[in-house]
Amino acid sequence: MHFHDLRHTHKTWLIEDNIPEIAQARRLGHKLPGVRGIYSHVTPTVEQRLVQALQARWEHTCSHTGGDDATSTDAA
Repeated sequence: MHFHDLRHTHKTWLIEDNIPEIAQARRLGHKLPGVRGIYSHVTPTVEQRLVQALQARWEHTCSHTGGDDATSTDAA
């Protein structure tokens, strides 16, 4: 596995979670061409939805792998 493979996985998750294309592009450091890139914007609501979708994937993975509680803030 290479670092770039993680970008592919990340993009796939964003697609699966129905994150708008403009938010996907921004997250990955890309720009959309033409009118889509000019008139499309990422709102705080879209950013929040994106983060919540990724958080849900993290928590699901931790609960199925026996990992640490992803939401815990207690120091060991």
